[in-house]
Amino acid sequence: MKFALIIPAAGSGTRSGQHIPKQYVELLGVPVLAHTLRAFATMKECEEIVIAIDRTWRATAEQCAEGIAHVRFVPGGEERQYSIANALRDLGGSPELVLVHDAARPCVPRAMVERVLRAANEYGAAIPAMAITETVKRVNDDGRVTETIERGNLRAVQTPQGFRRELLASAYKHAALRGIVGTDDASLVEAYGARVQVVDGSLDNIKITVPEDFRRAEAILTSWAAREKPVRVM
Repeated sequence: MKFALIIPAAGSGTRSGQHIPKQYVELLGVPVLAHTLRAFATMKECEEIVIAIDRTWRATAEQCAEGIAHVRFVPGGEERQYSIANALRDLGGSPELVLVHDAARPCVPRAMVERVLRAANEYGAAIPAMAITETVKRVNDDGRVTETIERGNLRAVQTPQGFRRELLASAYKHAALRGIVGTDDASLVEAYGARVQVVDGSLDNIKITVPEDFRRAEAILTSWAAREKPVRVM
């Protein structure tokens, strides 16, 4: 299934503990964003990539995309949602499916992307998610527990999130008219009243947020590279 890819990459990533935005910090000698782009660039179904960036980092972003076809850049907004809206307006081509993926998720498995695409094509909107295994508690501003939340139906959501292009565009227009700011793209589709289907996410598909995540991502990428190397027969 052909698709277009949107990557919001204009954030500063202040929790990562780095002096530059986390999407440009190197993993194994290559910026995080370059790893993320390469994961999708190897998929022949990916016909177009639009990246929303802070213009200050344009030269670095262009280096990350070097050698990858069909990549364009648009200005990022103050919020992630506004960056994606800019990218949506800039989409060309003909793919009916759009994936939106975090710049700081460089370890995205192809099999998971394919699950999202199939479900988005069938239902209109699909997100990958993982069951929550930890006990979840609600606390007040003073740190006192106010509620233990039943976790059976809770999921931790990942990206890429997949949508039929027309549905996502309509959800964004609906949000703009009503002043809705969502935590992710699926929340805007939910607010629009459309169904969002959940598929299995991946433990490898981590989002780099805090300093320890860089080491985890390096370990995952190293493990993947080792599995891809051919076995030598003596």
